[in-house]
Amino acid sequence: MDKQQFQERVKKLKEINKVIESLDPSIKEAGFKLLQSYATGKEKESTNGGDDESLTNKEKFFTKFSHDQPADNVFLITAYFYSQYGTSPISIKEIKEVADDVGLTIPNRPDMTLKNAQRDGKSLFTSKTRGSWNPTVHGEKFLKEEYEVRKGRKKKVEE
Repeated sequence: MDKQQFQERVKKLKEINKVIESLDPSIKEAGFKLLQSYATGKEKESTNGGDDESLTNKEKFFTKFSHDQPADNVFLITAYFYSQYGTSPISIKEIKEVADDVGLTIPNRPDMTLKNAQRDGKSLFTSKTRGSWNPTVHGEKFLKEEYEVRKGRKKKVEE
């Protein structure tokens, strides 16, 4: 990057900063992600899959979906975890961390969302230990169909 490119990017970042400062705190991060392609000169979205190396798999996953209901965002987060770690338990803490990280609004009690989640009268999640949840067989089917994910095989690192 030469000095002229650097100065141009700094100018664009300052413009973006003015916009971001005026946003509601809950959407500032998402707002920056939408505008960062302006600063770099690279389009974030690509029709041929070529130019989006700057997005992580996580960001790509969450930009594919948009939900109006906070409870649906809990299911979206569990779908992401399922795509990574299969039926390994997901904690409420992890759900909240991902929601904060990607800028999603979720209910105050995501545990109640998971506890009450049903399709066709069948529970989608079960609590294995206090504060952690696994998808049931019906939950796996729901996640696969609704979010077009496959069961992940990564091993979760326990904290």
